[in-house]
Amino acid sequence: MEVLRVLLPAEFTEAHRKLALAYLVRGHTFNPQEWREAIPAFDLLHDAAVVTSTGVMPFPVLYQREIEARYAAEYIQLLWQGEGQSTAHWAAVARRIPQDLAQKGFYRPTMPATRFLLVYCLYWWRAFTLGYALEVEIQRDLEATGVRFEAEDLLTPRGRRAPFDLAVSGFKGDVKTSLYFLHATRSRALRHDFYITRVVGGGRVRTLVVFLQPEMWQTIDGDTLLVLLTKIATHLPDALHLVYEGHELVVVDYALWKQKILQYQKRS
Repeated sequence: MEVLRVLLPAEFTEAHRKLALAYLVRGHTFNPQEWREAIPAFDLLHDAAVVTSTGVMPFPVLYQREIEARYAAEYIQLLWQGEGQSTAHWAAVARRIPQDLAQKGFYRPTMPATRFLLVYCLYWWRAFTLGYALEVEIQRDLEATGVRFEAEDLLTPRGRRAPFDLAVSGFKGDVKTSLYFLHATRSRALRHDFYITRVVGGGRVRTLVVFLQPEMWQTIDGDTLLVLLTKIATHLPDALHLVYEGHELVVVDYALWKQKILQYQKRS
C-alpha cells in the first residue's frame, strides 16, 4: 500500500511540528514544560490521516490496526504475570514500529510528512504501555486489599475500549497516568465518579491520589479541606476540596480512599 498524501489538521502549527519531530529524537525525555506543550500536538494528530490508493485512513484507525492489534494483548499479559511495566517489551515494540510501518508502505523516508504518523504511533504506544501498567497495578492492589470492583477484560479490544475502567459499589471510574485528564476536559464535564492518578510531591515523589465527584465523597465520608490544585501534595493525606476550571472535585490519598471504600462496602 502506498501513501499518496498525509493530511494534517489546520490547527497543527509549525511549533507543533517541531515538538512532534523532536519526540522522534528524544522520546519520553521531555521536561515537564515541554510535555505541557507537546501533548496538545499529539492530541491534534488524532485528526490527521493518510491518503492511500484505497482511500483515507485516520491516524487512530491505523495505529489500532497496525500496532495495538498486534502487540497490546501480549504486553498486558506480561503485566498480569507480574513483570512490571515490561520496559524491555515496550522498547522492543517501539523499535519494530518504524519497520512495521515501512513494510506496509505507511512510513516512507522519502516523504517527510509520514514522520508524523511514525511519531504518533510511537507516542501512543508509550502512552498505552504506561496507562495499562498503572491500571493493572491498581486492579491487583484492589484485589489484594479486598475492595470489590468490576472491570472489563483488558486482554480484549472490547475491554480496552470500555467507557470506564472500574466500577466500585456502583461508582464508575478511570485510571489516569497524569493530571492531563483535567486539562483535556475543560470544555466538558468530567463524566465519571472518580479518577485514580498520580501527582508529583516534594522531592519529585509520585503519590497515588483519587479525584472524586463531591457526591461520591459525601456518600462514603464527607469532610474536606479547601486547597489549590498546586498545593495538593503538601496537604495529603487529608481529604481536599478544590475548584478547577469550573469543576468541583475532592482529592484524597489513594490509601485513604481504599479505607473509606472498604468501610462503605462493609456497611452496604
